[in-house]
Amino acid sequence: MIPLFRDRTLSALCISTLLRCLSVLPWKILYWLGTLSGDLFYAAKSRLCQLVQTNLAIAYPHLSVSERADLSRQALRHTVITYLEMPRIWLSPTLLPERIDDQGLPQMMRDLVAQGHGLILAMPHLGNWEMVSSAVDPTLPITGLYRPPRQAYLEPLLAAGRNKARIRMVPITRNGIKALHTTLQAGHVVAILPDQVPKRAGAAAVSAPFFGRESATMVLSGRLARRHQTPVLFVWATRLPQGTYQIRFFVADDTIRSADPRTAATALNQAVERCIADCPAQYQWAYRRFTPVQTGQSDPYLQENILNE
Repeated sequence: MIPLFRDRTLSALCISTLLRCLSVLPWKILYWLGTLSGDLFYAAKSRLCQLVQTNLAIAYPHLSVSERADLSRQALRHTVITYLEMPRIWLSPTLLPERIDDQGLPQMMRDLVAQGHGLILAMPHLGNWEMVSSAVDPTLPITGLYRPPRQAYLEPLLAAGRNKARIRMVPITRNGIKALHTTLQAGHVVAILPDQVPKRAGAAAVSAPFFGRESATMVLSGRLARRHQTPVLFVWATRLPQGTYQIRFFVADDTIRSADPRTAATALNQAVERCIADCPAQYQWAYRRFTPVQTGQSDPYLQENILNE
């Protein structure tokens, strides 16, 4: 059994027990629990529900009230299902290729790497991004960038899941960024969550439109792609009704390697929007993706503004 926690506080032990229990539940039960919990979050008009509805109001202002309500309910269900599935994915002793239709992803990765400039896998918070690790080509060395979880006891769990796919994880630090450059120089693969960004523009982000609203957007992927002339492959795992997954992917436009940071960031956001269009309800709409980035921009997540965007 993988050791989950070294912190022996009561809360950590309780969470450990819960995660272990979730890791052995059948997939259909996890799906049912996630659906029920999502409906409860919606009915209670929880803070999570309010965040989802606020983001959807910004992204899809053209939808009717009833259409947006239905999408909110579906998004809450998928959000909870995704997180309930994480322990099952992380704690499984092997990868889970039997649950995935890879749609030829391994061959696409080999073809792109063969061009000699490495490969950037861009995996938005869509569907269940952790399932992508069961579909990648295991013969290709992969270095993944990650933000350490706030709960330190979750880090060994997360690392164990990624290690199964032989993904070397590096944190978002100067040394971590250096490791990404080294990986691409060697012609290998880098994995990035392209919609995980700083809250404010600066050295690590620029302001670029996302669903029509100026938002802090990662510049790292564009800088890596431009410096090494690396192709960027957007990949996500769409959850199917029967509890299996289908991998979807496409190669980003060359604009993502633009020398102008805003142009590259705009291309990045457009690519993420294209991914989301495949299954809008499966995006992590509870993420504060529209946090103000420009002076004078309103904060849609303030209590007095929420649901009024």
